[in-house]
Amino acid sequence: MKSKALILCVAALAGFATLNAQDQNASSSASPSASAGTEKHHGRSRHHEFGSFLKQLNLTDAQKQQVKQYFSDNKQTFRSNIVNLLKAKQAVNSAIEKNPSDDATIRSLSASAASARTELAAQRAKFVGFLQSILTSDQKQTLVTLQQKRDAKTQARINRLSQSVS
Repeated sequence: MKSKALILCVAALAGFATLNAQDQNASSSASPSASAGTEKHHGRSRHHEFGSFLKQLNLTDAQKQQVKQYFSDNKQTFRSNIVNLLKAKQAVNSAIEKNPSDDATIRSLSASAASARTELAAQRAKFVGFLQSILTSDQKQTLVTLQQKRDAKTQARINRLSQSVS
């Protein structure tokens, strides 16, 4: 039963990562349909990337159990925050489809969606804080290296997109 809870929580977190990636793709894409329905990035699902991320930290059995417990304890919060974000995004999309010239409504609904993303980012930050609290110094260094790689990829994308604008 605990493994089902872990799978559900990891799937929820993976869902957050997917939504976050879709939002980044949508905001940088000239075509609104370019990121619609994409759940994979370079052929790998976000769920797999999160699992790979945890594997790279080489967690002990005790640490894995602590992570499982964290997700189990926070499952409902993750779930409700993801539902809130999905509903907010749905409202924005609906407003755009129904009346694309209603700038005030679209901006207001977009602010609601941003607020929902903020809640998920805060929840992710809490998880990272928890994760750092259970890692050894070697694992913390691995985490820093993984974060630096992610940041470098993000910067490379920013650079690529900035060049195409100028």
